[in-house]
Amino acid sequence: MASTLKIDTITTPDGTGNITVSRPLSGSGASLTSLPAANLTGTLPAINGSSLTGISAQKNVIINGNFDIWQRGTSFAAAADATNTADRWQYQKSGVMVHTISRDTDVPTVAESGILSQYSLKIDCTTIDASIAASERCWLRYHVEGYDWSKIAQRAFTLSFWHKHTKTGTYCVGFRNNGGDRTYVTEYTQTTTDTWEKATINISASPSGGTWDYTNGIGLMLNWGLATGSTFHATGDVWNSSNDFGTSNQVNACDSTSNNFRIAQVQLEVGSVATDFEIRDHVTELAMCQRYFCKSYNIDVAPGASGTVGNYKFDSDGHTSSDYTARHHLQFPVSMRTTPTMVAYDTNGTSGTCTMESGAGRTATINQQGCSGAIIQGTNGAAVTTRVIQGHYTASAEL
Repeated sequence: MASTLKIDTITTPDGTGNITVSRPLSGSGASLTSLPAANLTGTLPAINGSSLTGISAQKNVIINGNFDIWQRGTSFAAAADATNTADRWQYQKSGVMVHTISRDTDVPTVAESGILSQYSLKIDCTTIDASIAASERCWLRYHVEGYDWSKIAQRAFTLSFWHKHTKTGTYCVGFRNNGGDRTYVTEYTQTTTDTWEKATINISASPSGGTWDYTNGIGLMLNWGLATGSTFHATGDVWNSSNDFGTSNQVNACDSTSNNFRIAQVQLEVGSVATDFEIRDHVTELAMCQRYFCKSYNIDVAPGASGTVGNYKFDSDGHTSSDYTARHHLQFPVSMRTTPTMVAYDTNGTSGTCTMESGAGRTATINQQGCSGAIIQGTNGAAVTTRVIQGHYTASAEL
C-alpha cells in the first residue's frame, strides 16, 4: 500500500517565519504559499510556473577549461603535431613553426573576469613560419565527447573564453563533427596586443544531417587557429558541408618569435547567453580528466620520472629459489572512456619495463586491459626466493 507524507507547516527554528505547503506535495496541485520575502536571500532562479530556470549542473561541456589539470607535464618544448598538453587539450601543426606550450600564471584578473583562475595555457612561438602554405595549419584543439555533445546538439550554443595574443587582428575558431562533413567557422578579434580580452561567440543549432557521434567518440571538435592555410578556409558563421576551420581573415600568429597566444576560462554551453564561468571542485575536475588519461604518478609528477612514490607493487617472501613470473592487477581511479592505451615504466622511468627482484629494466607485458583496469606482468630472469614486481603506468583513452 502506498504511503503518504502530509505536512501543513514548516516553521523556522526561531519562529520568525513559516512555509505553508498545500497538499499534495507532487503533481499539478503542489504549491508553496506564505513565504515571507524577508526570508529569501541571495539570487534565486527564475520561476515560470512549470519549472525552475537558471539552475544547471555542469553546464560547461569543456573539461579543464580553467587549465588546472596538467597530468602529462606543465611545459612541452618544440611540441610535435598532436601533442597532448593540459588535460583534454592538444596542439596541432603542419609547417615549420615551432612552439613551446606551457602552463602560465598570467590570467585575467578577478576584476576583469569575476573569477579567480590560477592558470592559462600559453603557446610561445620559438621558430617562425613566415608564409603559411595552403595545407599548413597551427591549432589548439579540444574534443567534446559525444555523450557531452548530445546535451547541446541541434540547439543554439555559446562559446566564451578569455584570450591574450601578442599579434592583433582576426582569429578563428572552427567546429567540426566526427565525420568531417559538417563544420562551422567563426571569428574573434584581438584588439590590443598582449591584453586579456573576452570573446563571446554564438553558434546556431547544429544540423541533424551529417555524421555525428552522440556516444563515446568525438562529438564535436573545436580548433583555435594560430595560422590556417587556404585549404581549410570557409565562409564564416554558417554550417558548411566541408572540413574547414578558418576564414581568409585569419592572421598568421606564427610569423614572429615575439608572438604569444594565451587562452583561459573556456566555456561551451547551451543557449545564446554566455553565463558566468563555471568553477567545478578540483576532485570532480580531476576525475573527469581521468576518464581520458590517468597515471600512477602523483598529480604533479610527469610520466617517465624515476621514483617509487605512488607506484604499484607486489612482493612475497619465502619461496624456493627459482626464476619467477609475477603479475599485478591495476585498478584505474575512474572508469575510462574506452579500453586505454597503456605504457609501463620501471622505477627508473624507462618505458616498456618494470622493476623486479633482479632490478629495473625487466620487460613488462600488459594484459587484459579494460575500462576499469589491467594486469602488468614481468619475468625476473634469475633464481631468487623473493617475488617482486613494481613500477608505474599511464593509461590513455583520449579522443
